Amino acid sequence: RARRRAMGANVSHCLASSKMDATLLSEIAAIEAKGTVLTLAAPGEMADKAVKHTPKLELASGKVTIAVAHGMEEAHWINYIWAKDEAGAVIGAVKLAHTDTPTVTIDVPEGTKSVTAYESCNLHGVWATVATPVA
Repeated sequence: RARRRAMGANVSHCLASSKMDATLLSEIAAIEAKGTVLTLAAPGEMADKAVKHTPKLELASGKVTIAVAHGMEEAHWINYIWAKDEAGAVIGAVKLAHTDTPTVTIDVPEGTKSVTAYESCNLHGVWATVATPVA
């Protein structure tokens, strides 16, 4: 688990962006720069992979929990999960090892209007939810 980098004490809970690891943010920016973000509605040529790759987002009590229904194997795993606010700012992120569970809980900063969840699969690219309003 030494490869895992998160904002906070563990994978299950991350801190707001003001305390995020600059290296982790840089890694996410590099992943995003590679190309297309796939979604359940627009899976490109990977429609058969959409259900297992599209993150599930749940908002409750000032936190967002993001889970991905994807297996975690040494050769094929979810390597990052992150969330962005309505302005496109990363509000929390985690780097995962193949031995981790692809679920993370992130504090939603006060004043955030919507959250979009993202995940990166080492073989099948970046997938996202639609923007979800914060109640």
